[in-house]
Amino acid sequence: MAAFGLSSAQAVAGTFSISPVRVDLATPSSTGVVTLRNQEDQPVVVQAEAHLWQQGPDGESLTPSRDVLVTPAVFTIPPQGSQVVRVALRRAPDPQFELSYRLILTEVPQQGSPQFNGLNMALQISLPVFVAAQARTAPKLEWRASRATDGAIAITAGNTGTEHARVLDLKVAPQPGRGDWIHQQGAYYVLPGQTKRWTLELDKNNDSAQWQKLRVKGTTEDGDFSTELVLAQE
Repeated sequence: MAAFGLSSAQAVAGTFSISPVRVDLATPSSTGVVTLRNQEDQPVVVQAEAHLWQQGPDGESLTPSRDVLVTPAVFTIPPQGSQVVRVALRRAPDPQFELSYRLILTEVPQQGSPQFNGLNMALQISLPVFVAAQARTAPKLEWRASRATDGAIAITAGNTGTEHARVLDLKVAPQPGRGDWIHQQGAYYVLPGQTKRWTLELDKNNDSAQWQKLRVKGTTEDGDFSTELVLAQE
């Protein structure tokens, strides 16, 4: 279960927890269930929407989709209360490829009291929704390194498999090792047939001229990996 919240002296937003933090669907008859819990002493109004989730060289994109049914679409969670949201598939699974969506849960800001002079801020949570293919699937990552015209170095993972991969840890260093490892912290999904790009932030201990060959290592949900790359020009 993950908790999300936002607060400051001049901003107010609701605080609630959600479980689980991912939805997996397999057939049109299958239904995912997500439970939201309001940790505030005031009611929280939430809007729920499903979006098609895609990745590419320019980043990630979300497009409203009717492939996934979300009910209820708008609801109020009472103070210290909870709400169950159901997610169901409206279309047939793809024969070969896993499908990827996002469940977007957005707090609807309520009008503040006349005495409040701050800013009411909407909280938004995005959960992955995966639809299993009819056939057996597996991820397959292929890595490459490139230098953009502005000199920035980028690492790109292309998933040529039929199921998403999740990179849990990623480290990059020049080969044969004259610079420090650059650690890309966080967990990142790479969707099937799509790409994920990381732009490296080189510090004073990393001379960009050394980065003609790179070492890349890390961990995915399927285990550790390590590879060597040759830097290419974009």
